[in-house]
Amino acid sequence: MFRINLYLSLKVFFKSLFSSYSKFKEEKSHKIIKRLSNKKYLLFTPLCRVSFMLILMFLKSKYKNKNEIILSPYNLPEMINVANNLKYKIVYSDINYKTGFFDLKKLSQNINKKTCAILLTNMFNSYEESKAIKNICKRKKVFLIEDNAIYFDNYSQKGKNQFNSGSLGDFTIYSFNIMKNISALFGGAVTTNNLDFYLFAKRKLDNFNNFPTQLLFKQFLIFSILKTLSINFLYKIFFIKMIKLSHIYKIKFLLRLFYPSLKFKKINFPKYYFSQISNFSKKLIYFQLIDLKKRKENFNQRKQKNIYYEKKLKSLKSKGFRLLSIKDFNYQNFIDFPVLVENRNQLNHYLLKHGIECRMYYYSNCEKIFTHKTFSSKNSELYEKKIIFFPNHRKISKAYIDKIIKKVKIFYENKNYY
Repeated sequence: MFRINLYLSLKVFFKSLFSSYSKFKEEKSHKIIKRLSNKKYLLFTPLCRVSFMLILMFLKSKYKNKNEIILSPYNLPEMINVANNLKYKIVYSDINYKTGFFDLKKLSQNINKKTCAILLTNMFNSYEESKAIKNICKRKKVFLIEDNAIYFDNYSQKGKNQFNSGSLGDFTIYSFNIMKNISALFGGAVTTNNLDFYLFAKRKLDNFNNFPTQLLFKQFLIFSILKTLSINFLYKIFFIKMIKLSHIYKIKFLLRLFYPSLKFKKINFPKYYFSQISNFSKKLIYFQLIDLKKRKENFNQRKQKNIYYEKKLKSLKSKGFRLLSIKDFNYQNFIDFPVLVENRNQLNHYLLKHGIECRMYYYSNCEKIFTHKTFSSKNSELYEKKIIFFPNHRKISKAYIDKIIKKVKIFYENKNYY
């Protein structure tokens, strides 16, 4: 079974291709996302990291004496590269090993008079934990930037009240890349209640060039290939074998194809960062956003399978793996189910032999990448080495999850793997 689920359907793709662009569609998309993020203003961008770039540019122009940004070392290298290119001093604040989320005590200690903002990457956190960071930011008078790239549509329900992921930050950034819940091939957004930032970023974006057609076409080719390979018989006879070979023999160019973050290099901003989102991407976003029934269906299916994974994995008695402390399967509605494991490479090879594809690489220990040190990132380093993600999407059945759990159990019962 293909680990990746491409939420963008061919029906939506062709509907967007042959429909005309209109301001009405864009404004409707704006309205939906602004409501989810509890913000007044929204701007579409070509990428999530461009949204981040615009925020940091604004803060740098407004608060010249505050040049530090705090973030988790377990992160996407491209995000740290943005802050580096804008000459921010990056303060790495490590995660709690049990939860994968900020160690709140360390985070609070890392804030000083030069701290401008905290980047909160919504990944393993509950609403209550995010609220605790929001309160720290209020108390210490620093900005909170919420990276909601992989948490779109997640929420926490308390009685009749619904608290959406991305609704707490002074700025919230979104991604609409190929493998996201809402996919526009290329695309991002930023929401805020800060009018000064909105006007600043809008002026910048208005002066950006049109998005490069060749890049959009390249992304479409990647999407088409992945869509084709997700057909079950093609996946079984070709794709799973290619993935198996790339892992076992560490074929770098293939691994980088499956995990784009592995080809990260510290570079200046590429030219396409200074582009506007294409109208085609806006139409893709619109047609997916208005299909509320499908969005809720995808959300609920993932949630039920997350709960099933946890229940089944909790019943296994093994020292070989550890579940994260998961507080809320609404807010933490994982696209892939995370587990910390011993002998991760061997487990991955074993599962691939049995036709089970997991995600090995997600985020990286960015302190090690950018400083070649791990002083502030011991737990992030462990996560980079130990975390594995089991597949979770609408095509994954409970029977398939049972198969994964059974193979994991057999693997850890075999003493030869220790």
